[in-house]
Amino acid sequence: MLSTHSYTYKTKTERKVTIREACLQDAERMLKAAPKALVDAPYMLTTVEDLEKLSLEDIKRELEYYAANANYLKLVAEYENEIVGVIDFRNGNKEKIAHQGSLAMTVLPHFRNLGVGRALLESLISWGKNSKTIEKICLEVMEDNHGAIQLYKSLNFVEEGRKAKAVKMDGRYQDLIMMALFV
Repeated sequence: MLSTHSYTYKTKTERKVTIREACLQDAERMLKAAPKALVDAPYMLTTVEDLEKLSLEDIKRELEYYAANANYLKLVAEYENEIVGVIDFRNGNKEKIAHQGSLAMTVLPHFRNLGVGRALLESLISWGKNSKTIEKICLEVMEDNHGAIQLYKSLNFVEEGRKAKAVKMDGRYQDLIMMALFV
């Protein structure tokens, strides 16, 4: 866990966003923010149908699960009591792969391209560098998501491979690019 530390980040538009570890009290606001994150988000793997299956209790259980595992992390970006971004990380669940794990991130449309994603990633990377277990942070990104790929590369993530035609949307395929950062 990150502990109770949080920090305030100033966006490119001078809005103060707090980056902190998610807690149980965030569950309702996270559930409320989830559908907003899908607006104008063709690169998200989650769909509206997926979210319709999600309950408040599901989110609470997940938050409790993350809080109980020292090698899992869920951070929120908060602006004026609204969750505007989330990043989570899970390490491997077996001893031989416990040193590495994967992240997923989302930022609400009106906070994209303002540095919130970078702030969330930098917080996760800092946490990983201070972990006694985590050595490698992995992610997958759709090949056409050039903005995200540029962000990841600017933080020294490198491409490790591709999953050909891993995503199918509207009858069209996208490769998933696998990227990683050693911390």
